[in-house]
Parts: sequence; C-alpha cells; structure tokens
Amino acid sequence: MSRPLSFSAPLLAAAAVLGLATSPAWSAIGAGSLYVAGAATTPTHFDIPIGVPTNCEIRGVLASEVGGSLPATLTVYVKSSAIGNTAVTATRIGVTSNYTFSYTPPALANGDDFDACDTTVVAYFEVGQNCNNDLIDDGLQNGSSGAAAGLRFVDALGVPIDCVSLGVESTVWSRVKSLYKN
Repeated sequence: MSRPLSFSAPLLAAAAVLGLATSPAWSAIGAGSLYVAGAATTPTHFDIPIGVPTNCEIRGVLASEVGGSLPATLTVYVKSSAIGNTAVTATRIGVTSNYTFSYTPPALANGDDFDACDTTVVAYFEVGQNCNNDLIDDGLQNGSSGAAAGLRFVDALGVPIDCVSLGVESTVWSRVKSLYKN
C-alpha cells in the first residue's frame, strides 16, 4: 500500500518562493489524451518517423484547463531535452473537445541540422500541462492510465533512434590534462 507524499512546511515555502508550484516547469497531466492514428506505441509514446509530417490529435481537452471555453486553436509543445522544444498550433476539430496538429521531426535528409532522437513529452496550452497516455493503454479514453504521453522518434524501418552522446577518450583527456599540470 503506497502512502501519499508529505512535504515539510519549509520545503513548501521554498517552492512557493521559487515559483515552482505555479510555474509552467511544474508539470501536470492534463485531461487531453495524445493520439496518433496507426502508429506503433510503447506504454507512453507513439512512434513517428523523422523527417515525415505526422498528424496527431489531443482528445478530450477540458474547457476548464484552457481558460474557461474551448478556443479554436491551442499551442502544443513538443518537449525534448535532447533536441529542444517546438511549439506548433493545434486546431479544434468541429465542436468537439479534440484538437489536431501536424509535427515533422527534424531530419538531415530534409535539410535540418540534425536528426531527431530519443523521446518527447507533448503538452498543450501551457508548457507544463502534459498530454496523458490514456488512449495508448487500451484504446479508450476512460481514465485507465495517467502518465505523460509523447512521441518516440524512429527511422524509416521503425527502429528507435537513440541520441549519441559524445564521450571523451581517456587517453586524449589525459593528454589535455597533462598539458596544464605544473
């Protein structure tokens, strides 16, 4: 049986002073569920190929989470610690609470400076309001899952693209350090 987290008063006061409790950096899971038709999935991500425009949806946005009424358009944030954040515009689908947007992950083949890699989290309205993965787990928007949802970048064969970390060869680094020793 899990217990709820408890925080001390000094910790909560520090968070309030720093603006963490109300800052967009303080992420929350919204009511909107990410959906990409026909895409393979992990428990929290839809696989999309780099360099290819992909149509995505956010389904079930609540008016209360976007200012009181559903606007004609929403800003969507594709958030990546590896390649940076991208803002795109989503358009409301008819009179529903669903929105559609297109996203094209960067690819060298398309003239971009790099290939997209790893995964993202998709947010809407505010940077900190993440889409949920409720449609990924069982295909229904029924509250059965509540983790953040995003996109995972794959190559043309559907293989996930990992970001390559630049390492430093120990022999080279040792040589550089030896130049600065007295």
